[in-house]
Amino acid sequence: MSQEKKQAIIRNAAILCVLFVVTAVTVIFGMMLTLRHFNVFAEYGKIIALTIAVFVLFAVFYVYLNYSSNSRSLESMSNLKLISVAYTAIVIGILLSCATGAYLSWYALPLAFVSLIVGILIRVRVGIMATVIAGMSVMIISPATEQIQDASAVMPIVLGCFIGMLSGFVMAFLIRKRYSRFKLTWGALIVSLAMMPFSALMTILYTFDATTVLYNAIFTAMGNMLAVAVITASLPLYERIFNVWTDFRLQELITLRQPLLRKLNEEAPGTFSHSMAVANLAESCAVAIGINPYMARVCGYFHDIGKIKNPQFFIENQKDGYNPHDELIPEVSVSMITRHTTAGYEMLREVHMPEEICKAALEHHGDSPVSYFYMKVKSITEGDVDNKEFCYEGPCPTTKYSAIIMICDICEAMFRAKPPEDIQSLEKAVDGVIKSRLTEGQLDDCGLTMHDLKLIKQTICRAIPASMHKRIDYDKAKERR
Repeated sequence: MSQEKKQAIIRNAAILCVLFVVTAVTVIFGMMLTLRHFNVFAEYGKIIALTIAVFVLFAVFYVYLNYSSNSRSLESMSNLKLISVAYTAIVIGILLSCATGAYLSWYALPLAFVSLIVGILIRVRVGIMATVIAGMSVMIISPATEQIQDASAVMPIVLGCFIGMLSGFVMAFLIRKRYSRFKLTWGALIVSLAMMPFSALMTILYTFDATTVLYNAIFTAMGNMLAVAVITASLPLYERIFNVWTDFRLQELITLRQPLLRKLNEEAPGTFSHSMAVANLAESCAVAIGINPYMARVCGYFHDIGKIKNPQFFIENQKDGYNPHDELIPEVSVSMITRHTTAGYEMLREVHMPEEICKAALEHHGDSPVSYFYMKVKSITEGDVDNKEFCYEGPCPTTKYSAIIMICDICEAMFRAKPPEDIQSLEKAVDGVIKSRLTEGQLDDCGLTMHDLKLIKQTICRAIPASMHKRIDYDKAKERR
């Protein structure tokens, strides 16, 4: 057996031991909440049996998490962080459900909290699975208490858990598309109203009492709204504690009040304008290939943030025809130009930006050469010139976001310098940019497929003409009049 496999076995065993302790604590507190008193330790046999039963569910979910993280990489989510986020949500969901079931109604279980928090922070499928685990755990813990006198009393608990899980499944679809806090709240309200008739029908299975049917329907709506209230309060805490970047948190970086962006606008206005244009292109490309458009836009905003260090060395920020490169040898000019990628990476790391954004700043030029100064040296030097001395330090793009920024950055700068004459020349130029980067090996490690690149090309060819449309010359129009 290899050393790597031994370490994996030890790691999994340690995690399962911790999960067993977490399960025991969850069962004990769940029983306390359900019984409404703290004298549960006398029932140690029941505690052990329930702990083993719930632990089996937790272990199954752990296997599912491992499969999920291995089969498809999760953005910015280490294995430990993945486990921490998922299990804290499940435990909170179980304890909240036990409390609301005991003190309010078993139809008011806020199990949708688990589906929403895990779906937003990790993935919708994982959120649905976590909701099933939380709901089944409540089904195991609650009926095993002393409050249950006969089999008929179990029915409200089982049906309440079932309705709570179903509400979680339905709410999970709210976050499949791009969402906002407003849409999430109103969507939850609509789901709550839609679940009320279903809750009434479930109640009729064991009683025809009109008051009970009405109350259970109302409690179902209250449980779903409670779930949204809890997630609204807890989501910022999850984002900060686990350093997870949700769409909500990424939107905070898009505002121009963000300190780094404000500084970029003040000290390097040309770069700022270029970054806005690149961000618009990158967002459209991200939508086209099915990755997070918010992340792509933020990467576009900050990819050239390192130019703040020496803004005057970049042509978009130069004024009055003064170019400091005229006073420098090409080798020094190249070092000033290429430095902005590492400088930007360091600046973004200092303010704890997401790794994708930091990488976009570092990787958006890959290890490609600064062609202008390389050609300049070749024209004034008789001997051979080492191309590597005029290249960026790299690395080449390792994420789809970095690759999109690389392509959009080149296209935006190229077409700003020389607008395309027609759509055919535009398509030819964009195709040339992508093919040259493929030939140089710049896109080998980014994960983009040829189909993705085709969609990116089509998106840029649609977006560039829209951003560079012609306007009416009002002075000439006045002359004609």
